[in-house]
Amino acid sequence: MSDRALGLPFLVRLRWGALFGQIAALAVARFALGAHLPWGLLCCVLALGALTNALVTRVPRFARHEHAVPALLVVDVVSLTIVLGVSGGAANPFTVFFLVEVALASLLLPPRTSWALALLSIAGFGSLFLVGGPGEVGASHAHCAPWSQHLVGMWIAYALSASFVAHFVGRVSHAIRERDRQRAEIDHMAAQNERLATLSSFSANAAHELGTPLATIGLAAKELARAATQRELGSAVVSDAELIGREVARCRAILAELTSRAGESIGEMPVRTSPARVVSELRARLSPAISTELVVEFSGPQAEHSVVVAPACTLAQMLANLVRNAHDAHQEAGVDAPVRLRVDVDDRVGFHVLDEGGGLPASVEARLGEPFVTTKPGLGGLGLGIYLARTFADRVGGQLRFVRRPGGGTDAGLFLQCSAIPR
Repeated sequence: MSDRALGLPFLVRLRWGALFGQIAALAVARFALGAHLPWGLLCCVLALGALTNALVTRVPRFARHEHAVPALLVVDVVSLTIVLGVSGGAANPFTVFFLVEVALASLLLPPRTSWALALLSIAGFGSLFLVGGPGEVGASHAHCAPWSQHLVGMWIAYALSASFVAHFVGRVSHAIRERDRQRAEIDHMAAQNERLATLSSFSANAAHELGTPLATIGLAAKELARAATQRELGSAVVSDAELIGREVARCRAILAELTSRAGESIGEMPVRTSPARVVSELRARLSPAISTELVVEFSGPQAEHSVVVAPACTLAQMLANLVRNAHDAHQEAGVDAPVRLRVDVDDRVGFHVLDEGGGLPASVEARLGEPFVTTKPGLGGLGLGIYLARTFADRVGGQLRFVRRPGGGTDAGLFLQCSAIPR
C-alpha cells in the first residue's frame, strides 16, 4: 500500500474535523456577530467538502485512485480561497490556514506534487487581493487597503513560509519514509535468515536420519552386484546394481554437504572463476540422466571464459536447482526435448535456463520464490529450490527472473554482477 493510500483515512478524518469547525465558526459569525455574508455560497462550499469526503469513504474506486489525496487537497485550497474571499479577503486573519494545506501536502505527497500545491496556495492567497476590501470578519485589518504594504507583506511572508514548509517538512517526511523502507527491508532480511536457519536445521536432521538407510541400501546393492556376478544373472542386473551403489554414494555426498553448509553461501568465500568452470561444477552436481540432456550455449568465447567473482559452489548449486525444475517441467508436460542453458555476458552475467514445459500458472507465478510454493507436488517438489536461488541472488546483489517464452515454457534467468560478492 502506498504512502498516499495510508494517509487518506487520516486526511478524511482531518477534513471532517475542519468541516465541523468551519460550520461552528460560521454559526458564530451569523448568530453572535451578525455578519452579512453570502450564506448560500458558503453552504455550497461546505457541501462540496462533505461530498468529496463521502465519495472517498463510500466509493472504493475513488479511494483507490492514485490522485485521491492531491485532489482532496486541491479542493480544500480552492474552498478556503472562496471562503476567505467572501469573508474579508486578504485581510481575513484565517489566511494562515493555507499553511496547513501545504504542511499536509508535504507529509502525504511526493516533493513535486507538494510544491505544486504550495504554489497553488500562494496563488490562492494572491487572488484574495482581487476581491473587495475587508469585511466584518477581517475587522482586525480594517485599517488596511487591499493592496496596502501590510497585506502585501503578509502575502510575501506567507509565500516564504510555504516554501520553507514544503522544503523542510517534505525532506523530513521523505527521510522518515526512507527509514521505514530500510527498516522493512531489514525485517524482511531477518525473516529470510530465520527461514534459512530453519532450513539448515531441517537439512542437518534429514542428513542424519537418512544416513543409516542409505548405508543399508548401499551395502545391499554391493551384495546384489556380487551375487549377480557370481551367479551370472546377466550384465543388465549387474549394471543396475552398480548404478544403485553409485547413486547411493552420490546421495550420501549430497547429504554430507547439506550437513556442513545446509544450502547457504554463508562461509563460502567468493573466488575468481568463469562461466565455463561454473557449468562444469553444475554438471557434476546433476544426475547423469539430467546432465547428458543439458545443452549449454555461450554467447561467445568471451562469455565462456570471462572472469566472475562469486561463491562458485553455491552458484552451481542454485543453477542445478533451476535445471532440475526445468527437467521436471519437461517430464510433467511430456516433452521430449533437452533443457538448454544459455550464458550471456555484458555488464553482468546472465544464466538462462530454458525449458519447453507448460509454463508457470498465474496463481503460482505471483508467489514464486516463497518457501514451500511448488508447481510439482506429484513429483515430490518442496518449493525450496527457487526460494534458495532467489535468496542467493538477493545476497549477492543479483536478480532471479522468470519470463514466459512465446513458444511455450519458461526462461528462468539468474543474473549476477561480474563481481558477485555477498553482502
